[in-house]
Amino acid sequence: MHIREMTIDSTSGVKEEWRGKFMGLTQEGTTYQGRATGIDHLKELGITHVHLLPVYDYATVDESTPEDEFNWGYDPKNYNVPEGSYSTDPYHGEVRINEFKQMVMALHEAGICVIMDVVYNHTHDANSSFNKIVPYYYYRYTSTGANSSASGCGNDTASERYMYGKFMVDSTSYWVSEYKLDGLRFDLMGLHDLQTMQEVESAVH
Repeated sequence: MHIREMTIDSTSGVKEEWRGKFMGLTQEGTTYQGRATGIDHLKELGITHVHLLPVYDYATVDESTPEDEFNWGYDPKNYNVPEGSYSTDPYHGEVRINEFKQMVMALHEAGICVIMDVVYNHTHDANSSFNKIVPYYYYRYTSTGANSSASGCGNDTASERYMYGKFMVDSTSYWVSEYKLDGLRFDLMGLHDLQTMQEVESAVH
């Protein structure tokens, strides 16, 4: 489920300031032409889980004018921060945190578990905060010195390197413990080394 697309349309029945936002999935009693929409539609489907497309901070949507752009979210910028374009106020960090938590709580109260899509196999570009901290450490490179691109994105991360593996473990543990997520879906998990994935599994369980 894409957070924005679930409630962005006027036919969603969600109040205007919550359309396309985390809060849009907390509003009950929404309908269109007599049919349930939003979270009520999810409840009437009888589903047990929703898989959220990436909801961490991604690079290609300007949070101050989210209506001008669209992206699925597979271009990570800040892994441990909820995406601001899905909050009612992107200028104050506590708002996105609280609203994300309210959305998860609303889904849990509806009997629906929340799975988050995580994309640790690459970043938006190779000039990320990781590369600024320790150049050439957090990414994989070919024999020619070019960024590896098994992901097709041109900048594969290196989970087998201790500090990036540790970051993945710490990051996933943070999301699960702080936001009460019920599970994670790893994008291109086969690009990560087995040991790191086993450490992630152990940590989140």
